[in-house]
Amino acid sequence: MEIESIVYPGFNKNLKELNAIAKLKKQKCEILDFTEIEWVREVLKQRISEIGEYEVTFKLPNDKEFEEVSRLVGADIDPEELKNNFHKNKRIIGITSGKGGVGKSTITALLGIAFDELGKKVGIMDSDIWGYSIPKILGAKFPPIPFNERIFPSKINNLSVISMEYFVKQDEAVIWRGPMLHKAIEQFLFEVLWQDVDILLIDMPPGTGDVSISLSQFLKYYENIVVTTPQTNATMVAERSGIMSKKVNASIIGVIENMSHMEVEGKKLYPFGKDGGENLSKKLNVPKLGSVPLLENITISSEGSDLFAFKNDESFQIILNLAQEIIKNQPKKKPIDLKVN
Repeated sequence: MEIESIVYPGFNKNLKELNAIAKLKKQKCEILDFTEIEWVREVLKQRISEIGEYEVTFKLPNDKEFEEVSRLVGADIDPEELKNNFHKNKRIIGITSGKGGVGKSTITALLGIAFDELGKKVGIMDSDIWGYSIPKILGAKFPPIPFNERIFPSKINNLSVISMEYFVKQDEAVIWRGPMLHKAIEQFLFEVLWQDVDILLIDMPPGTGDVSISLSQFLKYYENIVVTTPQTNATMVAERSGIMSKKVNASIIGVIENMSHMEVEGKKLYPFGKDGGENLSKKLNVPKLGSVPLLENITISSEGSDLFAFKNDESFQIILNLAQEIIKNQPKKKPIDLKVN
């Protein structure tokens, strides 16, 4: 591996593509410092040290170098142009539920991993402003990177992630009302550099609140997947979430039934009842995409902040099948562009 091929943290491009090597002579290497962030410098030093013993220094880019990199990564795009073309070359899929505790965020994270395995470039926007959990589930190590009044999302393996978790203290509660939520969603959508993603998954808050309405106002069109458990109470409130999707400019791809059953000594047990996902899909007149059983390895991996480890479990094929089903089930007709006041 050559120094030129080292990926600049956050930028998704290597040093050569960014023209970030100011000087490389003998065992001395000078890198353009586009972020002025200490941990970014340390990561670059570490990656260079894995190639050889170099004296690594940094210098600030001049205006021309900074502008060129902004252009390369799309950080110079006019905000209005960005909003108008936000849907270009990407699917935007909200993962929603009627109530909390049905495993919606874990399903979102697992689908992100599965889409990546299928060769898609995936972004995950954690829009559950109060109950954010995606970075912890995935085992995030590095925060997002601000650049030229935009933000590079956190990179967790190949997944690009943004979440309120990165911007508040661990023991701090987010107490926001409508206008502040609206602004946060706008920033997550349009100030974060999502240009490279094929699929943007949005982990929605449970229920039918402000976030759903904000998304319908910002996005000309997006899709939803409804996650439920088989319980009657869960499917009843999930139905309301589905009805909400139909009232705003979102199309429902289908229903995922989580915690559908568990296997004990070769026998299937149904601790939360049966057929809840099937019944919900019929009520909403959408496909049931599949069922995810209660699996101990998912719990262990997500609680240990290492959900990627579940890829090595034979049961991961269930999630891959779901992802393939979602890829196949692209809505045939876009809904009307309904504006909600």
